[in-house]
Amino acid sequence: MEDLFAPDYFAKKLNRLAAQTDSKSFEPWEEARARYVEQRIEPLLDRYRQSDQDWFSDFNRRRGVCLHSSDLIFKLQRLNPHLFVQQQVNFPDDWGLYLDCGGRIQYLSAVPKGWMTEFSYGIMDDRNLPVEERRGWRTVVLFCLMKGALTWTQVLKSFGDPKDGYNDTRWQEATRDIRHGEDHIWFRNQRNLHE
Repeated sequence: MEDLFAPDYFAKKLNRLAAQTDSKSFEPWEEARARYVEQRIEPLLDRYRQSDQDWFSDFNRRRGVCLHSSDLIFKLQRLNPHLFVQQQVNFPDDWGLYLDCGGRIQYLSAVPKGWMTEFSYGIMDDRNLPVEERRGWRTVVLFCLMKGALTWTQVLKSFGDPKDGYNDTRWQEATRDIRHGEDHIWFRNQRNLHE
């Protein structure tokens, strides 16, 4: 009878099992790992990926018409003089865009310093998961629209619609509700802000 509490019990048991097994029943480590990643890990990671992530991470596709952050801020402040920017404490590479509405300050969006792409794009890691979003100027304009700082008429007149054929689908989807029934959304956001 074997002593279960002996210090070398598990080593002897492992050696006995290894001697009894056939080496052909084991697959090589690289193949087993690749199969495990494909069957178990990838389905879990797909939950964190967007349906159009390959397009979203392609810088050349998302670049569009570049605009400097100072030009964007100038245009936005001409459309709404109550908008102002401040240096963000936690993100030194971004400005914070705020709206002064009746003595209350409302955060609208982050504005990256320097040159901005037209559309936001994502930085991916080695597993093709999003790590960081590089915000484009149309995303900043969209946040201003959704929070009631700008109207659709102002945005359409100043910035227009994208005409590149690649990214306009995402822009159309994001602004669909604002395009159709813009007055209701704008007045609702303003009413919620003042209540």
